[in-house]
This record gives sequence, C-alpha cells and structure tokens, in this order.
Amino acid sequence: AWPGKELRVRSLGSHLRLYTGAIGEVRLLGSKKPLQWSQGTDSLRVKMPATKPCQHAFTLKITAKAE
Repeated sequence: AWPGKELRVRSLGSHLRLYTGAIGEVRLLGSKKPLQWSQGTDSLRVKMPATKPCQHAFTLKITAKAE
C-alpha cells in the first residue's frame, strides 16, 4: 500500500545496527523527483511525493554512501 506522506523504515534506524554504513541516496524507482530523507536513531524517514509513479507497486532504491 502507498504509505502516504512519509515512509519509515525502522530496520534502517541507526541504533539497530542492521546496517552500519552511511546511506548516500534514496530514490523512488519510476520517479524523476529527488526524495527528502533522513536517518535517525529509530528509522530511515522518507518523504514521499504527492503522486505515485504507478498504480501497482513502488520500490525504493537505497544506496550506500561512497567512501
């Protein structure tokens, strides 16, 4: 289901240590607009666009920050 204005990925919160690297980029596949996002201790928060890229499914591409 479309998450609405904000999506929270709790498994990528910095305190969980499931992913210890830094996140470099978050993109919504099928959308050309950049997303605003932030990683806090409790979750990765992604502000979603007002319009869906399609009616069936959506996918976020989360890329590690280059070292």
